[in-house]
Amino acid sequence: MKSVFISGAATGIGDGLVSKLSQEGWRVFAGYRRSPPERASWFNHPAVTPIQCDITDPAAVKSAAEQVAAITGNKLDLLINNAGFFGSGGVVECPDMEEYRKVFEINFFGVLNVLRAFMPLIRNGQGPGSGKGRVINVASSSTYMIYPMASAYTVSKQALKTATMHLRLEMKAFGVEVTTLDPGAVDTPMSSDHEKNSAMQWSAIPETLRAQYKKLFIDTETMMQNSFALYTPDRFADDVYCKIICSKRFKPVYVLGPGVAAMPWMHRLLPLQQVENIWGKVFRAK
Repeated sequence: MKSVFISGAATGIGDGLVSKLSQEGWRVFAGYRRSPPERASWFNHPAVTPIQCDITDPAAVKSAAEQVAAITGNKLDLLINNAGFFGSGGVVECPDMEEYRKVFEINFFGVLNVLRAFMPLIRNGQGPGSGKGRVINVASSSTYMIYPMASAYTVSKQALKTATMHLRLEMKAFGVEVTTLDPGAVDTPMSSDHEKNSAMQWSAIPETLRAQYKKLFIDTETMMQNSFALYTPDRFADDVYCKIICSKRFKPVYVLGPGVAAMPWMHRLLPLQQVENIWGKVFRAK
């Protein structure tokens, strides 16, 4: 039975992936931080082992890896770094430094904690053919956008994508495949509380500047609601399983979800100034 550890598994994309892989016969280790696993769709599934794991705590991550190793015989076939945090770092001219650091601690340094603890197990894993284990780092399609007033999330995910490319090249020589997944809009707790998310984004801007920005921009939450349909976590998990996990060889990056397939091409084909102009119009206050 193939084995997988998935962080951020209690809700959203992680919940969908745990359910899908357990249905497909995988032994799934479902990492969660605070959300009660009893509410997850996969709870009590015989093939799923919940493991509480705050990825920003190296000791907790190490303990999680030790629990997995004890059950699997010190190996893991697939690692999915899915846990993430949107946060609201405010505007770049006056960022909320505490929130900015929190976003990076989860989206970037937290992933490094998980890699450090789990890569020895992945090296002993089994992928397609004679390959070793595999790694999927979940970044974001927002890295192809320019988000006014929400840079912390996109910058942290861009850092993760760059680190993933380094990891991919480093691990290739050892037979370990690594890829980045850039999801489009998926209906998750991160995206479902529209009013709260919108208010959080505006409140991160100092009051002395807030009115000025409101005259010029709409917030990210409003843009997403105006521009994108949402995939359900189950539908998204089906795509991930069929297009990535079942593939014989990982591509460097996968962009999956509604309305995002053209974004990488936009960056390849258009001048940067034109790309900037497009996002400026998308976020312009009407």
